[in-house]
Formats: sequence, C-alpha cells, structure tokens
Amino acid sequence: MTIDGELGRLKVGDIHPVRLMGIINLSAESFYKGSVSAPESAASFAMRMADEGAEVIDVGAVSTAPGSPFISEDVERERLFPALENILDSVDVEVSVDTQRASIADLALSRGASCINDVSCLNDPSMAEVIAEHDASLLVMASKERPGDLLELKYILPRLAAAVSTAVKSGVDPKKILIDPGIGRWVPEKTYEYDLAILDQMRCLRSLRKPIVAAVSRKSFIGAVLDLKDPDDRLTGSIAATAIAVYNGAHVVRTHDVAACRDAVRIAQAARGGLRRFGRVELLSMTGSAEELMCILDWVGVDTGAHDLLWKKGAFLSIAIEDITPMEALVIKQEMLAAGGDAAVPRGALRCDPAADRAVIFGTLAQIERLVRKLRLQPFSLPSIASEIESVLHTGVGRYRLADDTSSGPQSRG
Repeated sequence: MTIDGELGRLKVGDIHPVRLMGIINLSAESFYKGSVSAPESAASFAMRMADEGAEVIDVGAVSTAPGSPFISEDVERERLFPALENILDSVDVEVSVDTQRASIADLALSRGASCINDVSCLNDPSMAEVIAEHDASLLVMASKERPGDLLELKYILPRLAAAVSTAVKSGVDPKKILIDPGIGRWVPEKTYEYDLAILDQMRCLRSLRKPIVAAVSRKSFIGAVLDLKDPDDRLTGSIAATAIAVYNGAHVVRTHDVAACRDAVRIAQAARGGLRRFGRVELLSMTGSAEELMCILDWVGVDTGAHDLLWKKGAFLSIAIEDITPMEALVIKQEMLAAGGDAAVPRGALRCDPAADRAVIFGTLAQIERLVRKLRLQPFSLPSIASEIESVLHTGVGRYRLADDTSSGPQSRG
C-alpha cells in the first residue's frame, strides 16, 4: 500500500520528501492578507517562495473564505491569467491553479500550469475531463454541496473515494490524483473541534492510497485554540499544526509561510520514519508497544511471569500483504481464523481470479506470531511470506535513518 504519486514533474508520496506548496492569492477577499498579491507582483512573490524551498506554487483568484462575495468567471480570468503567465515565466517550479471552473482550468493548463486544485470536489461536471485531456495533476478537496462542508472523516473518506473514482473513469491518471480533507471553517457548522479531529486522524486518509495534502496554514481552528482572532498572529500555531499534519501522514503541505515551515516539516517527516515494509509485507498500524504494555501490566500488578503472554495479546496489528496468489490469500485467511484473528481477502480469491493478489490480516501480536509459525510449514511462497512478516514485526530504529545518511554506525548525540 505504498503511496506514490505525481504533482506535475514532482514525485510525491511515502518514499519522497514532503513537498512545500506556497500560496498566492489574487483575491483581496482572502482571509489572510499576507498571502494577497497584485498581478504585477505575483512573480516576485513566487520567486521568493521558490527561494525559500517551495516546489509548488498554488495560485488562486477567488476566495472561498466564509462570507466572500461571488466572483464571476470574467473577473476570475482578469485576476488570474496576467499573474499566472508572469509566474510561469519567472520560476521553474510546478504551478497549481486553485479554481472550481473547468473552463478556467482548461485555459490555465494550456498556458503551462500542471495541477488544478479543486476545492469543490469536481462540482463542475467537466472538470475531470479537462484534467484528463491535459494529462494534468488533480488535487480534490472533500466537499459536498459547498467547499469544505463535510465535518467528519466518516463523511470525508467516502466523498473523496467517489471523487477519485469519477476522475479515474474520466481518464485522469490515477497517479496524478491528490486528496485534501478540507480542514478549515469553510461553513459555520465546522467548528475547531472538527478540524482538530481531522488533523489527529489524518492517517486514516492513507486508506485511499493517494498522496495527502494538508492545508492548515493560519486557519481559524488555530485561532480558536490559541484565542487569536487575527491570522497575522497565528504563525507559531500554524507551524505546529503543519508539523502534526506531516507526522500524521501528509505528503504535501500548502502554506503561506514556506521558510518558517520548512524545518518543522523536515523534523516531522524524520520523526514519523519510513514505512515498516519488507518485501511484499507492510505494517499498516499497531496499537500497543511492548514497553508501553509492560508498564501498564506493572501498574495493574500482573505477575511478572505473565508479562510476555499478556502484552502480545494487547498489541493489535493490521498488516497488508501484496503480490500473492489467490490460493495463498485463502491459506492466510484460514490460518488467521484458526489463530483467533481474521484476514480480508479479495472476493475473487475463491474463483482463483489472478487479480486476487493481496490480503490484510488483523490480529494480536500473539495471533500473528502463530500465523508465522504455521506459514513456515505451508507450500508455495508462504514460508518466505512468513519471513517477511517476521521482518516487519522486528523493524527497529533503522526506519528513522535519513535518506541521505550513508553511515552504518549509530547517530551522533547532539
């Protein structure tokens, strides 16, 4: 389930650096005036952001802040295109255009933009076809009737899944679709509690297998938590929220403050570490570590001899296995059921459909260790799958080694 995608020429996803997307607003109505630029100064704005580390510039001419006035298509064109052309002529980074109109997207992509940021979640029925015609990247934000009006992930996830499906059916390259949960008080009902919940649970978006974009910069939930009404005062909170978003899985950060966020993003990505993956096997989630559960068991007063037995029952894991045969998938499910856990396998596995090439196992550490022992005795490639599961279970601090660190010894302390 490794997430790998493209935003223009940029590779985005699990095995790539978190990308910084600088925001330029051409609308005076935007909630943060520090991001507003006149068309004639947009190029210098973009060049400064590129110098600070932005690899994408996101430019929009229509504010979607609550209470913003309606902006006609003609006015959006007048605001956007002089600035867009200046930006494209001045910086060698990817340029995304924030628009909900397919006609604007069509013209912007023909001028050289490489991505469309659609906060309406494909409300314009022609938008996906336009993206496909230009072989462009698409960033969709979760929305239903109005931009950002979905309050909880239980509504956000299926809406984004539907938008991704629509885009793919319209011909958009699946690798060029990115998703945004829509953090922010887009509608009055979306109070700060909803935004904090989305931020905390952002990792759930990985289930859609698309690069995740976090757009939290200077937004109202930060002001609500810190009692700061003026977005000008929210920089520190914005950096903190950005770091949390990255730690929880964001692959792209949309920000007004590129230089200020850059180092926080790097630390957050380093702390979340690389994927716990070995061969065909990836650890999706784990609750309860040995150290944590041992302390809890000591607090309860459990006999020391029961520690190893109990903590392995307290650690619950989800593990994905790919590139297997339907028969192997069925054996894995059978052995997990026998161990007291379970496994999800494709519906075509019983028909030996070659596309039934994956499984997800669910269970305690004790149950999965039993699965490993049983798979070692099975035919096909199941013994090697057992070894890969075991390797994933024992992944250590190596997953935190930086990509450009070639040293083999322990890190220096500092």
